Amino acid sequence: MTRHKHKKSPAKLLRSLYIWHRYIGLAAAVFVILLTVTGLVLNHTEDLSLDSRHVDSDLLLDWYGIDVPDDITGYRVGDTVISAIGSQVYWNTTRIPRVTAPLLGAVGFADLVIIAVEGQLLLFTPDGELVERLGGAAGVPAGMQALGLTPARELAIHAAHGYYRTDDSFLEWIETDNLDAVWSESAEPSPALRTALQQAWRGTGVTLERVLLDLHSGRILGSRGIYLVDAAAVLFLVLAISGVWLWGKRRATAQVHRRGKHSGR
Repeated sequence: MTRHKHKKSPAKLLRSLYIWHRYIGLAAAVFVILLTVTGLVLNHTEDLSLDSRHVDSDLLLDWYGIDVPDDITGYRVGDTVISAIGSQVYWNTTRIPRVTAPLLGAVGFADLVIIAVEGQLLLFTPDGELVERLGGAAGVPAGMQALGLTPARELAIHAAHGYYRTDDSFLEWIETDNLDAVWSESAEPSPALRTALQQAWRGTGVTLERVLLDLHSGRILGSRGIYLVDAAAVLFLVLAISGVWLWGKRRATAQVHRRGKHSGR
């Protein structure tokens, strides 16, 4: 007895290809939606300020491995706490923009809050509004190490080359060999403030732009994500080629049917 191999008819083969084309299309649709949405949003990065907006999701920050520094330097001025965590400086729990650590001290002086960072004195109102920045051009001594107040309520600075004092005009800095002053001393933040500062710091660890770029490229999943996007690109190619082939096959079949009808008349 001779066995004959079962062969699919052209109609069944075409139907199978249609089914596979549909499944590939469904799988590719997920990537099409993801790439389209992220691409459209990234195209308006500046309008949406994606490069300056940060994610605060613990899940995402853990995924990116954003660790919180344990070391927090804080100075209390009345009810206000000026703190530095990492390279960022905070007024209570609000980050002070364009101000970076190291934080050297903070005191209340002449109805202002004076904050000393490397190379600068920052003058704030008690409500946290920046009034002025004073640097070397304004006579602020180089190499500041500590900030304090004299018994005469003058502002005192311990700098690299000695001690200096000035009044509330900040126009003249008088150098002395030694200076009797109460120096600003750092204080351990309360547990509640420490937790709030760590959460605030983590919230500036990853920008929305980076997350969207990583989603768009697949890098959010590491090297595997890149290969996944590559596989999606192959799916798109297969989908396009199979779609064109099926369209051509269907058109050719339709023409054969039309000719058969004409010849049967």
